[in-house]
Amino acid sequence: MKKINLFYIFFPICCILIFFRLEILFGSDVEAPFTDDFYYYLTTVRNLVDIGLISFDGISLTNGFQPLWFLYITIIFYLFENYIIFNLIIIISIFLFSFLTYLNFRKFLLSEGYQFFESHMISSLISYLTLFFSKNGMEISIAIYLFSLSLVYFKKNVFFFCLLSFLTFLSRLEFLIFYFVLLSNEILTKRKILELKYIINLLFLPLLISIYIIINIYYFGLPFPESGVAKSLTNKILVNKETFSFLFTEGFGMRFISVLFCINIFGIFLIRSKNTNNFTKISIITTILFFLSNSIRSSWPLWTWHFFFLAISTPLIINDILKIINFKKYNIILYLTGIFFVASYSFLLFLNFNVNNDHMLNIAKKVKENYKSSENTIFAMGDMAGKVSFLLNKNLIQLEGLVGGKRIINKIRNEENLCKVLQELKVDKYFTTKVKKIDNKSFYAEEPSLDSKNIKKMRGKFFSKPEKIFESADINLYVFNLKNKNICIKH
Repeated sequence: MKKINLFYIFFPICCILIFFRLEILFGSDVEAPFTDDFYYYLTTVRNLVDIGLISFDGISLTNGFQPLWFLYITIIFYLFENYIIFNLIIIISIFLFSFLTYLNFRKFLLSEGYQFFESHMISSLISYLTLFFSKNGMEISIAIYLFSLSLVYFKKNVFFFCLLSFLTFLSRLEFLIFYFVLLSNEILTKRKILELKYIINLLFLPLLISIYIIINIYYFGLPFPESGVAKSLTNKILVNKETFSFLFTEGFGMRFISVLFCINIFGIFLIRSKNTNNFTKISIITTILFFLSNSIRSSWPLWTWHFFFLAISTPLIINDILKIINFKKYNIILYLTGIFFVASYSFLLFLNFNVNNDHMLNIAKKVKENYKSSENTIFAMGDMAGKVSFLLNKNLIQLEGLVGGKRIINKIRNEENLCKVLQELKVDKYFTTKVKKIDNKSFYAEEPSLDSKNIKKMRGKFFSKPEKIFESADINLYVFNLKNKNICIKH
């Protein structure tokens, strides 16, 4: 009798639970069910469709997004402007990409000499984790899917491998690290550098990446997405502890990610072992390079979807550990894994469904209601501007440099006076979730508003009480009316 593939049972159940948890069709979050950063994408997409400008604020051009996911969202939004249908297609796409990732990885691992039960377990775990890192609406599912598809062609067809690698790069630029390690091993360790035809064909990938960089410089004035550039604006080159701040976060998601991270730390000790598979070593080295390069480059903390390399390296490490200890009951691992994810998503559904606990969405609804009739008004905001801008649907300039255009990047780099910047941008209303009260009538604000001391910032002092304060749980959004130019001066 043929054994039932447990993945085909547990994975759909996880998808159903996530679907109802996100409140795609009904519930308190139905207006904006995905994470706040998704609405940087969607607001920019809406402006492209409505006014023909790749712009978050409707004023300045931006490239602060992962290009392929942006294109995918644009096509869906153009065809289905009904937000319920749009959200439905996005989440089904994430489910589908995550599932196809399982099939691609299983095929690749079998071609690499893995046993069927090994490839099945590794691919299942990668698929579960891909779903975990992408369920919030971000681009991880399509990126890992395309990466897995490129691996299928890795030793079959160099041209298709390069093309798919480039599409993966456009889905999530950090995958360039993985390809660098993978190809370095192939060229140097396996001496493919001596095969002229192989090297010539492989040059197709850097050619495509060079074209992408040139296009970005020509149209946007920056070689890579400005969101990455903004996060690199530090005062000193050092190892920034913010990259590892997730280890001290209390949320369920970050605790789970911390466990995955610890498994990868243990995996470092397996790199020198002869019993460790070569692809496992490549994935561990990639993960190490990602965390080290990010901690040196940026003093921004990482959000859930930034840990996507752990979705690939962790299952590979677990498999090699099981081989070392000669554990052969792989079905038990698959069964327990399926139960764990189903139980976790069931708990989150029970805990969060229709309870109005998306506090940034609650505030965004209040902003929309208060300023829906404000015509010819320019707004500005730093952190958590995605849902506010999306629901407000008016000119809102993002002040952290993520999607504000090159001019905001330059102003942050030069640490210009925030008040001066707001005046130059002709901002009427300034929103911020973080202010320091100096006295009853003066407040101090920074953009970006992160706590890190190793980050370039614009600073300003406001000599007026906030016009309004929108509240939801422990989040406050302060609104300063800047029509009186004297209320904001250089700090």
